[in-house]
Amino acid sequence: MARRGKLVTRIAAVLVVWLASSSAMASTFVGELPVGYSDSVFQINGGTSSLAIDVNAFGSRDPATCGSCNSSYADSYTVNLFDRAGALLESANEFNYLYYNMYSSSHGIGAGPVGITVPAGATKLEIISRLSIAGLLGPDGHPLSFGNLNISTDGSITAATPIPSTLPLLATGLAALGLLGWHRKRKAGAGFASA
Repeated sequence: MARRGKLVTRIAAVLVVWLASSSAMASTFVGELPVGYSDSVFQINGGTSSLAIDVNAFGSRDPATCGSCNSSYADSYTVNLFDRAGALLESANEFNYLYYNMYSSSHGIGAGPVGITVPAGATKLEIISRLSIAGLLGPDGHPLSFGNLNISTDGSITAATPIPSTLPLLATGLAALGLLGWHRKRKAGAGFASA
């Protein structure tokens, strides 16, 4: 029984280390940017040479907005590319602005993708965004509070995220089970010694 417990503990430890250190790499990233200021960081592989960044917003037209008023989307963002040591290789300021005067009930706003050439050795992408959306409602009926972020690359990209909150919880649970098993083993050994 002790062998099986050690084996399960080793498998759990390997699983926790693997989950904490691995990340899913893909050639595209699809996510959300909140309205207002945001700072998003991504890891790119060393062979990436180009990026296409597209920010857009989709929602229902706000009926409180008059028919001749505009729904607007504006995003002023900075793209920074860093090497492995953290040195800034390139920085570009982008500004997208689009507005619609539409009478239909649903529409989307977006200025289209912006292409960026990635310098050799870049491994980190940072997008500092200042997004503004007016005149669109989200699925909950409230003003839209986010835009869609789409990044395409000829290499691979992944969001640089912290360890998911479930991993420390898993580690704590495994430690508690190990402590419980040790306590039972010790208690069982003490019972045989006194008999």
